[in-house]
Amino acid sequence: MSADLHLTPPPVQHVVLAENGMQLDNGRSFGPFTVAYETYGTLDADKANAILVCHALTGDQYVAGTNPTTGKPGWWERMVGPGCPIDTDRFFVICANVLGGCMGTTGPRDADPATNAPYGLDFPIITIGDMVRAQALLLDHLGIEKLFAVIGGSMGGMQALQWAAAYPDRVFACMAIATAAKHSAQNIAFHEVGRQAILADPDWMAGSYAFHGCRPKRGLSVARMAAHITYLSEAALQRKFGRSLQDRDALSFGFDADFQVESYLRHQGSSFVDRFDANSYLYITRAMDYFDLAAEHGGQLADAFRGTKTRFLLVSFSSDWLFPTTESRTIAHALNAVSADVSFVEVETDKGHDAFLLDEPAFLNLCRGFVDGSAQQRGLTPHPSEVKRVRGPLMRTDLRLIGDLIEPRASVLDVGAGDGSLLEFLVHDKQVDGRGLEIDPDGVRLGVAQGLTVIQGDANTDLADYPTGAFDWIVLSRTLQTTRDPADVLQQLVRIGRRAIVAFENYGHWRARLGLLLRGRAPGRAGAWWENPNIHPCTIADFLELCASRNITIERAITVGPLGHVRDGKLPSAHANMLAEQAVFVLKQS
Repeated sequence: MSADLHLTPPPVQHVVLAENGMQLDNGRSFGPFTVAYETYGTLDADKANAILVCHALTGDQYVAGTNPTTGKPGWWERMVGPGCPIDTDRFFVICANVLGGCMGTTGPRDADPATNAPYGLDFPIITIGDMVRAQALLLDHLGIEKLFAVIGGSMGGMQALQWAAAYPDRVFACMAIATAAKHSAQNIAFHEVGRQAILADPDWMAGSYAFHGCRPKRGLSVARMAAHITYLSEAALQRKFGRSLQDRDALSFGFDADFQVESYLRHQGSSFVDRFDANSYLYITRAMDYFDLAAEHGGQLADAFRGTKTRFLLVSFSSDWLFPTTESRTIAHALNAVSADVSFVEVETDKGHDAFLLDEPAFLNLCRGFVDGSAQQRGLTPHPSEVKRVRGPLMRTDLRLIGDLIEPRASVLDVGAGDGSLLEFLVHDKQVDGRGLEIDPDGVRLGVAQGLTVIQGDANTDLADYPTGAFDWIVLSRTLQTTRDPADVLQQLVRIGRRAIVAFENYGHWRARLGLLLRGRAPGRAGAWWENPNIHPCTIADFLELCASRNITIERAITVGPLGHVRDGKLPSAHANMLAEQAVFVLKQS
């Protein structure tokens, strides 16, 4: 959305909830309390188009439009608004300030009804789970039984995951961005530095600074400065500041802000204290530190999502060292273990953790595709009259043959999904429950942007996360020869799928033999041989030997010979290894 198209937000709405108290994770009952929230768009008659956006540590309910406190655009204006990935012309968007916050929802600086004085440290310790319970009460107040989607980044992603785990029947889709299923030791340490800066400020007054008419500005400013560094990357800092001096030509040999990066951090700190409460910072960082979804489920993260029907998108950023890609991959593995519908991709960027808030086109296109694809599954948009890729000359021969083998409405995992051509055909033409695994991030982004379910992963290592018999069909097309251990991959295929389809180019074909004989060059794709990904090229004879050695049953063999002639049978013909250019095998575990 361009800068001149900012939404004009509706007045902030406030509602008093939990008149009889809400049970907190610490065992206390808390309430009544106020929740401040904003809404955008129109709730449809069925109340099926509601999206809850969850904010991060220092965020607020002003997700779009102009923030009345700062005068700046909403913190996610690139994501939320008319024509944006979260399109307010189509969806009813809710964003609420979290419990413990300082932008209208009850927090430490608000009055305790028992004393009429600010809570201060008498405010109860809260958790991410408590924040989500308060949001659930807000939805009850709005009469919304089920969310179309819950979406958030960083701490907002923690809330989104908590929603999906605690209220699986109330969430159709979940987008968790640059986040984790538990706070790491490193992140707890950074938070402790910030908290100690606040506690060491004489103006903190043991949390009762409001009563004494002062604020711990210095401590909160330092906490913000330390935290802000973690939101950036070395490359981003170098690109923006490097070692450039601030308003001077030479070093001052003093402790003023000689460098631009120093001045920038000081500005971040000083501006932050004008909009945020120090005690809220203590409480909210503590809630993040306590977050551990697996601990709530006996230490097994997968159990947090067992039986879920929610559709997930997990996104990480390559330069994010606060919530690195390993965190999102851990969540993806847990969701795979319970056969959840999950897409995952790492976006290549040097913008660090804050990339999800910035102009990152690849990320925004991903989110748009996921939202649109989920809306289509939910029945919120018309089913397309035709798919983007149609069967015919535009689809490879092996993919057309595979498409004919798979029955409508089957469950399918496409390993090495590429650009999603096969998946898109199967999902749209045969209404399969289709999932993809693809190592190339560009292929994953393309698939997810088309509304498909694709995980960025490696067949060599990530198939082990899928449960046995998870799919009716598992497909591996023109990928076996690129794997490090084809035998192990093949065993995983017949374990995961009730039937496996393996397709490959036959390097025993007479043209390949003739090329080696006459030119002395290894067969393969165009380009330099050292750039060829095919590290284990095989022939039909080689493949038959591999299946026999692993006691894998071949149910069907389809070969493509000269001029596209197709032969279909129980086993390849005696001359197939010489004459067939391609082969497609249907396999099962013996």
